[in-house]
Amino acid sequence: MFCEKCGTKLPDTAEFCTNCGTRISDSKETPKEEVKKIVDNEIQLQVKPTYKFGYMALPSLLIYIFIIAITLLIFGSVDLIVGGVITFITIIIFGSIWGIQVAINNKQYKNYTYDFYKTKVIYKDSFLNVSEKEVKYKYIREITMRQTFIQRYFNLGNIVLFTNAETGFGNGIFIKNIENVQEIYKQIKEITNV
Repeated sequence: MFCEKCGTKLPDTAEFCTNCGTRISDSKETPKEEVKKIVDNEIQLQVKPTYKFGYMALPSLLIYIFIIAITLLIFGSVDLIVGGVITFITIIIFGSIWGIQVAINNKQYKNYTYDFYKTKVIYKDSFLNVSEKEVKYKYIREITMRQTFIQRYFNLGNIVLFTNAETGFGNGIFIKNIENVQEIYKQIKEITNV
């Protein structure tokens, strides 16, 4: 490096010229620490929840069948024709509700995506609720994997990415009903280095 004023050769770390005392301009200084910008537009792993009919729909169907059976017992003991009509109406109402619930849940699960990049995870939902949440890995403090007894039977599980947020609500990303959850959990741990 040379002094801009007098041309004296100077060490690269010099702040002033040793000959004339001129301050060496900041633009000519060698940066002490070069900041590397990471290009983060490539998805390393995409996780999508799995909608399994047996796990998601059958429990609510059993509840509706129980309600219909109680309706039949209560109104059928009073009058067989009235009980039959009320039970039929109950079947139509609860059957419709159950069918709509199954269709909405199935469509909702197809629209959930969890995209893991080099430095962040982005959650997207674009069906009933349009939402997106981005969490940088440096803010993730813990990753857990959970499986209930029934989820183990259906080869499903949940993964939770906890952040440093103080509040209990919204402090991370909850990935529910993932197929082969142990394998996905390991992959997420490797990508995020948490």
